[in-house]
Amino acid sequence: MVHRPALPRRGRNPSLAPFWPISLPDSTLRRAQAGLLIALAAAMLTAPAAAFDAAQFASRELPSAHLSGHGSLSRFGFHLYDAELFVGPDGPPPPWEVRPLMLDLRYARPFKGRSLARRSLQEMTRLQMATDADRQRWADQLAAFLPDVSAGQHLTGIFKPGDGTHFFSDGIPIGHIAGEAFARAFFGIWLDPKTSAPELRAALTGQAR
Repeated sequence: MVHRPALPRRGRNPSLAPFWPISLPDSTLRRAQAGLLIALAAAMLTAPAAAFDAAQFASRELPSAHLSGHGSLSRFGFHLYDAELFVGPDGPPPPWEVRPLMLDLRYARPFKGRSLARRSLQEMTRLQMATDADRQRWADQLAAFLPDVSAGQHLTGIFKPGDGTHFFSDGIPIGHIAGEAFARAFFGIWLDPKTSAPELRAALTGQAR
């Protein structure tokens, strides 16, 4: 009789263990699945978003609009933002409170939303737009929805006669303020002849030399 060596029993030879099917407890599988879902969600959140295109946004929100002009604002050597003004077929304002327009600001530096609202109040006050009570009310409304912005982020204001001014952050709606009086005061920060940034106004309205 030929003596045959006994075959190793399943589960007894450590050298073969890596090749055997492994049965994991249900709790371990659930933890692994949860970890995979978290990793996928994190990858989606960190994936680069499509760049915001102001011209495309304007053509969608104001189909008859075209670019009136663009420029930049700097203070004390610091680049603050780039601006683009889109207007309807009647051309750039004035009077901006009776014509549709879109003003897009692409920030070059981070700013707090409340700082932007406070600066808007200061500029509207300097121009003596509306009453003190109106300006303060509008500033409070702006402070309630203007976000903290980072470099490269867009804030956009769109005015349509009879519909007020709608605000967007990178194309996402963030707030609305009704009335032509607010539009005249707010957009006057950039478009009024007495603006504190006359060179930017000239660039936006196509009057730059």
